[in-house]
Amino acid sequence: VAGYGLLLLFVPLQFYLGKRFATLRSNVAAITDSRVNLVSQAVSGVRVMKMNGWECEFNQRIAKIRGHEMSKVLKASRYKALNESVYFFSNVAVS
Repeated sequence: VAGYGLLLLFVPLQFYLGKRFATLRSNVAAITDSRVNLVSQAVSGVRVMKMNGWECEFNQRIAKIRGHEMSKVLKASRYKALNESVYFFSNVAVS
């Protein structure tokens, strides 16, 4: 009986954590697309960029987007790790 009670607690928690993880991963994909687009623009316009001395500006913009991307990846990884730990703990606690 106690095992079923724990399942009723853990299943919604895992559902919530999984949904948050999926949302964050889709946000990360959008941020990654914007960063890749900016890098692609930098590569295609490297001559213009070099002639005008815009290397630092592009580097700063790319680094800023990459930092934002990595913070979201880290947050999503934490949700995934928490979800997996709840999954493994619930197997032990219920049995």
